[in-house]
Amino acid sequence: MVPEWMKHYVVIEDWEGDGGIRIPEEALQKMGIDVGDSLYLMEEYVGTTRCLVLSKTPRIPDRMDELVDHWTSSGKSAADAQDE
Repeated sequence: MVPEWMKHYVVIEDWEGDGGIRIPEEALQKMGIDVGDSLYLMEEYVGTTRCLVLSKTPRIPDRMDELVDHWTSSGKSAADAQDE
């Protein structure tokens, strides 16, 4: 479930021939970003829905990355974790 503050409706506007969006100040504050910061625009899927995502990093880790990081940090191999 997406938190309510993350749900914003934006309109792509014409900014001197380029498409542009205005991000509400509340969303910028919650994300810890400000005017002039650089973000990455990525295409991601939420379930089967194609979405555009703004991110502070060039890549969004998927769930498998999180699991592997957990196994690695706990000293378990993938085979050990699978046996649990």
